[in-house]
This record gives sequence, C-alpha cells and structure tokens, in this order.
Amino acid sequence: MTIKPWNEYFLEIAKTCASRSNCIKAQVGAVIVGEDKKIKATGYNGVPSKVVSCAERGRCYRIEHNIESGTRYETCRSIHAEQNAIIQAGQDRCHNATMYIWGHEIICILCKRFICQAGIKDVYLQKDENSEVKHISVEQIRKELTDTI
Repeated sequence: MTIKPWNEYFLEIAKTCASRSNCIKAQVGAVIVGEDKKIKATGYNGVPSKVVSCAERGRCYRIEHNIESGTRYETCRSIHAEQNAIIQAGQDRCHNATMYIWGHEIICILCKRFICQAGIKDVYLQKDENSEVKHISVEQIRKELTDTI
C-alpha cells in the first residue's frame, strides 16, 4: 500500500469541492489547510447565497459576450473559490495555512489580494489531471503585487 502525498490528497479534495460549483464557465475548488495538515475551510466558485446562478438561468453573461478569463470581474455573478474558502475560514484560521486550488493554473489579482491579507503562506494549483502542480508562495504574490500594480 502506498500513501498518497499530502499535495495530491488535498488537490483531490479541492477537485471534489469544484464539483459543487454552479458556474457555467469554470468549476474551481479550493481547500485551506493548516500547518497541522488539518482542513480549515473549503470553497468553490459560485454565486452568493440566495442569488440565482448562471447554471439555474441557463446562460452566462461572460460567455455570451466573449469576456476573456482574468478580466472584467464585475461582469461575473460568482464569488471565486479562493475567496469563498477565505471567507469561510476567517483570518485567524488562515494564518500560515496552505491553499490548494483545483481547476485553475493562475490566481486572479483579486484572489491574490485576499490570499495575502488572509495570511496564507503557500498555494498549490492544478488545472486538471494532465497538468503539473504549480507552487506559489505568498512572498511571490506579494512581490508581484508590489512590482506590477
């Protein structure tokens, strides 16, 4: 019997979280894990409570208007998986935690700010089963925010 590495384990949980997404365009899940390897919170991209989702409406404004991924966030009804997980955890549970994200290979500028502010220290991303796992430290994110904005 082989024991699955922690990164694979938590990315699989993030993948399961993504299956709850009610977004037509992207199904993304996130898991925040403490230094003790205990799950602090999970999240998936979807609309705020009691807001009709694009899946329920049967259409997505961003798809209908060919809005490029990573741009014009004000045109989306959903809250990102990363943001939902941070909201669920609260800052005290995020301090020095690691976030695992399934379904994306990049982190948007809004979520980068949330991640820094929440005190998360590392992020691991995997787009799909065929892609490599990417590691991004919060120090890299802070440097990017400092250098580009």
